[in-house]
Amino acid sequence: MFRVILISITLALLGCSSSSPPAHQNTVMMPKALRIDRPLYPYYAFKNHIEGHVKFVFDVDAEGKVSEMRISESTPDGLFNDSVIRAVNQWRFEKGHPTKNLPMNVVMRINRNLE
Repeated sequence: MFRVILISITLALLGCSSSSPPAHQNTVMMPKALRIDRPLYPYYAFKNHIEGHVKFVFDVDAEGKVSEMRISESTPDGLFNDSVIRAVNQWRFEKGHPTKNLPMNVVMRINRNLE
């Protein structure tokens, strides 16, 4: 009886602050995204009105596929990880632009208009 729900996701690059050289010298250029799938909202989280986020960094290989993903923070702890990992593994980027350590934050929120 569970129906497909719409979710609101904010994908934002995270900024870093440090005493290293100016930011423009450390900026990681995101390769052009060809496919960005949204994570499915876990049923348990939806049923219990739980929202959260997953911060991670990922690498893109020369074929434009996500080659590695490392979660640095997840709130609530681990609840959205599997859903985000499955979605990110489907992401595709322009070929020929391998990139490492792209920061990302996926925010999982319930669309209150659907309740």
